[in-house]
Amino acid sequence: MLFEATGESFEDALEEAAQALFETMADVSRVKSGERVVVEACAPNMRELAVFVLEDLLSESDANNLFFNAFKVASFEKENGEFVLKGVASGSRRRSEAGKTDVKAVTHHESEVKKTGAGYRITILLDV
Repeated sequence: MLFEATGESFEDALEEAAQALFETMADVSRVKSGERVVVEACAPNMRELAVFVLEDLLSESDANNLFFNAFKVASFEKENGEFVLKGVASGSRRRSEAGKTDVKAVTHHESEVKKTGAGYRITILLDV
């Protein structure tokens, strides 16, 4: 499943990409915001950073038996030649009635981060 997320900034576009991931996995209207998970990632470029963050969110969802309904970037900067990001996802324990699609992986194949006239566009391919 291929999707595009856009935003005025990289952070906004990444938050939208995370939302697309969450909406692929579950009916987010049925997911409460009781649990919070901090995600930290670094990468040499924004494309890899986007994939790493989404992979981490998927891993946290699987490992902690959670569905997420929101992701907010807390910090994003470039340090020592690498992009570093910290964000917080919120959600609740998985319930079968909220589940939609089993996402197996966030792939690097066809992933892209592009600066556009309106901001940023992130393209991600999910293995479902």
